[in-house]
Amino acid sequence: MIEEARMLIPGVTAFLGFQTIAVFNQGFLRLAHNEQVAHLVAMFLTLASLVLLLTPAAYHRQMESGWASEGFVTLSSRLITAATPAFALGITIDFYLLVRMVTENPYVAAAVALITLAMTAFLWYGIARIKPLAKLLRRPG
Repeated sequence: MIEEARMLIPGVTAFLGFQTIAVFNQGFLRLAHNEQVAHLVAMFLTLASLVLLLTPAAYHRQMESGWASEGFVTLSSRLITAATPAFALGITIDFYLLVRMVTENPYVAAAVALITLAMTAFLWYGIARIKPLAKLLRRPG
C-alpha cells in the first residue's frame, strides 16, 4: 500500500511546486481575482492530496513498528483513495485556468476541464469497474 503512495507522491509534489511557482509569475496577475482564488483552491486540494498520501508512512513509522497490520492496510487504502479525487480536482481547476488564459474563452476552458475531469475519473476509477476490461487487464493465474 505504501508503494502505491510512493508512486504518487513525486508527481503530486512536483505539481504543487509548479502551482506555487505560478503565483510568482506575471501571468498570475492577469487572472481575475476569482480565478486567483480558484488557483488557491486548486493548490489547497493538491496539498490536501499530498498530506493524505504522506500520512500512511508517518502513521506506520509511529504506530506499527515496521509491521503492516490489517488496520494499517485499511487506513492506508482509505487515505490513498481519498487523495486521488482531491488531486484530480486540483489538476482540473488549474487546467481550466490554463486553457482560459490561452483561449480567452471561459466556455472552451470549462469544456476542456470537464473532459479532463471525466478522462481522469474514467482512467482512475472507471476502468476497474468495467468487468470485462478489468478481467482483461488482470494478470493470468
